[in-house]
Amino acid sequence: MKIGIIGIGNVGSTVAYTLILENLVDELVLIDRNPDKLNAEIIEMQDAAQSLSRHVQIRPGPVIRDPLRDSGDLHIENDYSALADADFVIFSAADLSIIKMADRLGELPITGKIAEDVAPKLKASGFSGILLSISNPCDVITQYLWQLTGFPSNKVIGSGAVLDTSRLKNRTGREDVLIVGEHGESQTAVGNVDDALANQARLTGWNVFTVKNYTNFGIGASVAKIIRTIISDSGEELPVSTYDEEAGAYYSTWAKLSRDGLVYRRLPELTEKERANLDTSIARIKEFYSKIS
Repeated sequence: MKIGIIGIGNVGSTVAYTLILENLVDELVLIDRNPDKLNAEIIEMQDAAQSLSRHVQIRPGPVIRDPLRDSGDLHIENDYSALADADFVIFSAADLSIIKMADRLGELPITGKIAEDVAPKLKASGFSGILLSISNPCDVITQYLWQLTGFPSNKVIGSGAVLDTSRLKNRTGREDVLIVGEHGESQTAVGNVDDALANQARLTGWNVFTVKNYTNFGIGASVAKIIRTIISDSGEELPVSTYDEEAGAYYSTWAKLSRDGLVYRRLPELTEKERANLDTSIARIKEFYSKIS
């Protein structure tokens, strides 16, 4: 299994390590705008894979030097052409250092520009696998990448509400609950969930972010779950973000995935309140998508 990851920050590096740890990848292609960070993460992942007895090829090869004596630019370059035969490419690029957020949509101006830079390079590489977008705002950026690359919509998927649903299950102590709609402030809890508990689930990520300035373990595990479900052909439905032609938007609901991408998507049974909340969530996604499209 060959997987590319674009953006090796706190999230991208955790995703890469989780894939190695769970033995879900044979070859990793890592891409990042910061060559020093990219080089350091490649070295660490190679060492981790060796200790874990995982035979993972990681590209590009690292540069080893004496950092106390050697100066100057690292000669390590991003190689988009290596993504041509990848099974998955994970888009995790972002820049949170200059963002003051109270909402994931606050990332849109910067992440949108990064997507505009990456998309033509990814398209030119000849990549034809599944593009999994995990950068925020997830639903808007997933749709923007679909538009920019021209890839089939069934092969452009957002991680969506997989993590949000895990958070809701933890807050409620129930397994029969679900998040649909936006991976964000308008997320919609399904399953007759108490409003206070639904709000706690929504705030879970912010409790982590406001202390660490990022979240990483939850999304790393969520990505591994998505990829494991696809390659095992288990038939399990996941609440990922996929394109609804009728609504003209990406948002999360139950979806069955295969190695060819989306097989089908379906809405769960909704109460009148849940349906109204979902409609509001979809409208919010479309509003912000219109700002960049």
